[in-house]
Amino acid sequence: MKLYKRYVEVITLIGKEGQIKPLYMIWETYEGKTLYKIDKITQVRQSQSQVGGCGILYECHIDGKVRHLFYERDRWFLESHKP
Repeated sequence: MKLYKRYVEVITLIGKEGQIKPLYMIWETYEGKTLYKIDKITQVRQSQSQVGGCGILYECHIDGKVRHLFYERDRWFLESHKP
């Protein structure tokens, strides 16, 4: 199944030592925006994406699914099955 690079809005917490923790992801569709809580972060590391680009990979549990959320040059994107 083909993956796409989907830029998303993310609400984050930046700690006093500069660490970045994503808390919520905002998914935008034609009907509007949906807020998803990031339930758990299982891994944080530098990585390349399967859809191009690289950055800090946050392997997250969002809405019961494992998702790869990337922080790339001051923006966030997901590897998504929908363009």
